[in-house]
Amino acid sequence: MFDLLIKNARVLDGLGNQEFTADIGITGDTVSEIGNVGAAKAARTIDANGLHAAPGFIDMHTHSELLYPVNPKAESKVHQGVTTEVVGHCGISAAPLMGDARREIESLTKMLGMELNWSTFAEYNERVLANGVAVNIIHLLGHGTMRDAVIGRTDRAPTDAEIKKMQEEIDRAFEQGVWGMSSGLIYPPGTFTKTDELIELSKTVARNGGIYSTHVRGEGETLLKALSEAVEIGECAGVPVQVSHLKVAGKRHWGSGPKALDIIQKALDMGMDIAADMYPYLAGHTELPAVLPYWVHNQGTQVLLERLADPQSRARIKEEGVQRSGEFGPEDLTGGWDGLTIGLSVGHPEYQGRSIKRISEELRKEPIDTIMDIILECNGVAFVNVHDQAEENVRRFIRHPKVMIGSDAAAFAPYGLLGMTMPHPRTYGTFPRVLGKYVREEKILTLLEAIRKMTSLPASRLGLKDRGVLARGKKADLVLFNADTISDRATYENPNQYPVGIKAVIVNGAIVVEDDEHTGALPGRILKK
Repeated sequence: MFDLLIKNARVLDGLGNQEFTADIGITGDTVSEIGNVGAAKAARTIDANGLHAAPGFIDMHTHSELLYPVNPKAESKVHQGVTTEVVGHCGISAAPLMGDARREIESLTKMLGMELNWSTFAEYNERVLANGVAVNIIHLLGHGTMRDAVIGRTDRAPTDAEIKKMQEEIDRAFEQGVWGMSSGLIYPPGTFTKTDELIELSKTVARNGGIYSTHVRGEGETLLKALSEAVEIGECAGVPVQVSHLKVAGKRHWGSGPKALDIIQKALDMGMDIAADMYPYLAGHTELPAVLPYWVHNQGTQVLLERLADPQSRARIKEEGVQRSGEFGPEDLTGGWDGLTIGLSVGHPEYQGRSIKRISEELRKEPIDTIMDIILECNGVAFVNVHDQAEENVRRFIRHPKVMIGSDAAAFAPYGLLGMTMPHPRTYGTFPRVLGKYVREEKILTLLEAIRKMTSLPASRLGLKDRGVLARGKKADLVLFNADTISDRATYENPNQYPVGIKAVIVNGAIVVEDDEHTGALPGRILKK
């Protein structure tokens, strides 16, 4: 007798093989049978006639680590079919939280009403599992968080002793189950970090069998140079490289798309282990302080706020201009200053969903003054959507066989404190958007290839052996969906909307979403390397 039986499903195994119709029997947390089970009995049966069954989607690039303690149901993710999230990207992770690493996230955790009662990955995992969580969690160690913890938020090279201390922190993190290290090289302290430091630390990652995931050092004017640096780190350290949210930012640079892929393909042709992830949208999302020049961030957020209150520092910032840490100016945004819209603004919720241009006109300020004032008045906790990408490049990148899907978003909910914000629509719509827009409507991808990019490709990238493929003996993470109707509904104007076309989402054998309703089940696990 099965605990759960799915009848008459159109099975997509995640490997790209042709679909076939079968019953799926689940016992405990495992797929125990795929085929014609006849009159076999089950505690619960779902009729999947006309629906596709696929492995649960693995979100390769997320930022949910600080939201699980306040939103364990992870609604915006499970409602789009995500059953496993890879967290700790762009150099920011849940641990280790010491010194400046702790101070740098305290404003955000206070805003969330969350007690910051952990320092290590082990303590964080214990905190999350005590309440339960809806999705499986895979950790990366954030290079920036670790660097802040060891040497502080300061623009200088580490000493030999500090390099050794960071290598020890990497070993400790792997002992506690992380799968690799991430860097965010347009954010402090990544902006202060030289290539040789990343190579030395990545050698320790390689020795532990992990991957190096990187938000490269610029995605606009410096994109090609930044990708070449990522390749250099991979070659010198002998570590697999994962390029985060592959894109070309800024109108002046859109023509670099083919050259960016050429760099990745050349590295692949030379035998290097390199891949990328991406989200299917034309706007990015980032911290509003990230648009300020590099030097403003030296010594941490508190000093940054002091600089924004200082007339001489403000004058220097205005002279240099908004740069998104050197990546672009307003001329590269789609619609100029209308292309920079507030997504979260603590202290100024009335600004959410509005552009810097419109806010500036209302306040009768220059856009750069508006930006500095919002950051100052919100104590540094403000985020923006950045409209700066080309559809041609999205289509080009998503077709590449080594590019998988990652939302670059956290797990939100459309109610409570999280529901009062306006996150990027990718928060709710990434995976259904790929299946609706780029598979069904535009036929950029086949259904088989899209599912592979969401399941077995990220699983194999990580070395995750028991998920990402729908087969007998694998863990029972599944999505049941209607390929004819699945679609995203989240928009920039109204992002807090669940997608349509998903019948059920199953995590470790438990039904978490059924008929657009969250069941309240929290069967997720911390998956350790």
